Amino acid sequence: MNELINLDPTFTESSFKTKVDNIFVMLHVSLMTDNLKRVDHFISDNVYEKFNSRLNTLNSNNEREMFDELNVKSTDIINVEVMENKFVITVRIISRYMNYIVDKTTNNYKRGNNTSRIEKENILIFEKKRNAKKEGVVRFCPNCGHPMDVNKSGFCEFCNSTYNQEDYDWVLTDIKTY
Repeated sequence: MNELINLDPTFTESSFKTKVDNIFVMLHVSLMTDNLKRVDHFISDNVYEKFNSRLNTLNSNNEREMFDELNVKSTDIINVEVMENKFVITVRIISRYMNYIVDKTTNNYKRGNNTSRIEKENILIFEKKRNAKKEGVVRFCPNCGHPMDVNKSGFCEFCNSTYNQEDYDWVLTDIKTY
């Protein structure tokens, strides 16, 4: 961890963990609301495809996956790798939620646990380029130049372009739930 801090003085463990928790929750809310565009800029193409495939299966069955009372119990950095061209951090999140499926049209319960929260272990891998560009407080659309609220949506409200987070900051490149 010390090598990472020496090479990336903008890194702090507390702000990184907060970012990880927020991305984790946003990803699950995006799955619930059938709107991956909301988190597209925080996740790699691999993670996007994984969750998009899951959404396609749910949609083809007219189903919605629910994550009621979702929260993060704990977040721990379990590995830090400093590579030639990037930093890689592996994180363990213990999450709790009710996980069940409803009919998308009627919202009627179909299957899963909708009575008590279950605890899950999640392993997430985040990467950041070593030569990441410095971000200002205000971010601008790379396509049209309008100011953007990356934390709100990650895409430009004027031209609909997606902000490329991987050029600036940490991106979720893998997630596994046990």
